[in-house]
Amino acid sequence: MNLIRYFQGAIFYCLAAGHAFALDASSSNKVNAYREVKTSYEQFLEGKPSKAARLDYMRAIVRESRLGATRADRLYHNFEGRYSIDPRIPGVETTARLTRSSSQSQAKGYRRELLYAVSIHNDPNFSLEAMNKPLKRPWGNTDADIVFRNKSTGLYGRIEVKDYSLNSQTTNLKKLKIQIDKMAKEARYTGQPQVWINRREVHDEVLKYAKSKGVFVLDRVSTGQSPNAKTISSTEAWGRVDREIIRVNRTRTAVASGQLAFGAWMLADSMPNAWEDYQAALNPDTESTQAWLRFGESGSKAFAGGAMTASGGSALASKFAGAELQGSLYRYGRVGGVTALAALGASEVFAIARYRNGDVSSRDFWTTQYVMGTSASGGAVGGWIGTISGALVTKNPYLTTLAGTTGGTVGAGVGDIVGRKTSEIYYEWKFAKLDEAFGKFVYRCYGIENGDGHCL
Repeated sequence: MNLIRYFQGAIFYCLAAGHAFALDASSSNKVNAYREVKTSYEQFLEGKPSKAARLDYMRAIVRESRLGATRADRLYHNFEGRYSIDPRIPGVETTARLTRSSSQSQAKGYRRELLYAVSIHNDPNFSLEAMNKPLKRPWGNTDADIVFRNKSTGLYGRIEVKDYSLNSQTTNLKKLKIQIDKMAKEARYTGQPQVWINRREVHDEVLKYAKSKGVFVLDRVSTGQSPNAKTISSTEAWGRVDREIIRVNRTRTAVASGQLAFGAWMLADSMPNAWEDYQAALNPDTESTQAWLRFGESGSKAFAGGAMTASGGSALASKFAGAELQGSLYRYGRVGGVTALAALGASEVFAIARYRNGDVSSRDFWTTQYVMGTSASGGAVGGWIGTISGALVTKNPYLTTLAGTTGGTVGAGVGDIVGRKTSEIYYEWKFAKLDEAFGKFVYRCYGIENGDGHCL
């Protein structure tokens, strides 16, 4: 069995070496057209080569580019050690082939992308997922230069790699804003943080515009891992990206945990009433305008609770899904949140109508409003406390999400208890004051005096 494996390995190595020799011999100036490289690469893949053979072939491609073998080895360090990369990651070999582009500026851009990809592939906080991934969207087709996944949060993200001078940014400001707008739409569509990286300094107007759209910008990022006085290393850049994604995830987790907890509380609190009100509204003996209003309020509230629970649950679950499913769950969460708010608004309309018609007392109406507020606040605060506490203790996204959900659930429960108890205390105090005032009024009317001879 070992002899067979060695024999297969030798065949793949020879095949890779043969293609490398063909690449070298096909042009006297060491520069081959991209189409020739692509054809040779497709023929190479027909042999189903191993990872090692594919990496050897990728080395041959970049060595036979305009860089030449010496500069390529100095730039990519033979794709070994902290410069290693897996050629099987979608788009990596394609990007390597594109470094052979006949356009010098395009070839340089792809070399830069490949260097950034190598750096992020070896960063412990990230995993490289794809390069130059095609994106077909309603607002226009494009591609993502680098797609990564943050390990501590589970969130996917996209990086656009640029090399604009300040003058070029001023000249192309309108074009850059259009691209930033598309990245912002991509963030809203998929939930993926968007990162815009420039090798040189970024214009203040570009920075402000990107920040207003929620796109994270990094400038003066070195393609190497040893920066100079005017640049930052790619390692430091990824550290900043990691912190930004953790911040985004902390906010999302806290909000989603609060939604899930408050939605579940509202669903459990209103569902029994909704069922009873529904039966009463359909029963000919009890059917009335008031019955339908009661069902409208409780039914809308139950629906809002269900939608909010689904919204928060989708947002929390999205972090553990693949890239496409993560985007779908993120969209479901956003739609569910808007739907829940609309249903909650409808329940308030029904509640106000019942209050105006005298179907519900002032005390019951305002107590219900108050308890909903304290429960929602408790769920939100508990979600934040749980999420932050979980993030401080561990970087595990599962445990952080569990901490946030637990905190939100406990917070909503505590908010419910506090709301009911304080409203009860308030009304007891209020009615006691009314009773006292009424007693004084009666005593005064009848001229009744207290023990010291004064009229009460």
